[in-house]
Amino acid sequence: MVISNSQNSDRISRVQGFTLVEILVVLFLITIMAGLVVISLPSFTTTQEFDEETARMELLLQMLQSEAVLDSSEYGFRTTREGYEFLGYNDGEQKWEPLVEKPFQPRRLPDTVRLDVKADSEELAFAGEEVPPVLILSSGEMTPFKMTFESRIDRTFKTLESDGYGELTWQED
Repeated sequence: MVISNSQNSDRISRVQGFTLVEILVVLFLITIMAGLVVISLPSFTTTQEFDEETARMELLLQMLQSEAVLDSSEYGFRTTREGYEFLGYNDGEQKWEPLVEKPFQPRRLPDTVRLDVKADSEELAFAGEEVPPVLILSSGEMTPFKMTFESRIDRTFKTLESDGYGELTWQED
């Protein structure tokens, strides 16, 4: 049996592969998808910062509450212009002093996160000195408060609350 040249060339042309147009269309679609992923990356990182700050605050308050009971010491919390700080009450000097040891050192909040604290003790004065808005007492009690975190990027809110006696609870808005 003899195969003609025309039959051979028909078989070869059918098995050539993808055309240049098909390859270009696929590359175009991949470029568009990659662009969409890159555009949404900043929102992932800002959400991560927000989540880290809220989780850090809850953990630090729980740790400081345990520390207060174990050491029979009084502690406090207040916001600053840049972030927040924890304070310890110095019985000898009878004044509130910022804690500097880790993990309770003063912290700066990222520009994308805003913190607002509302507590029942904001107007108290103790021994002629202003008391921090949130007190963490050696009895294990805490000043009732609402601590609202706001993500300035996507306007997400999370509120950490304490009734003064129980566990810390979160409310998401």
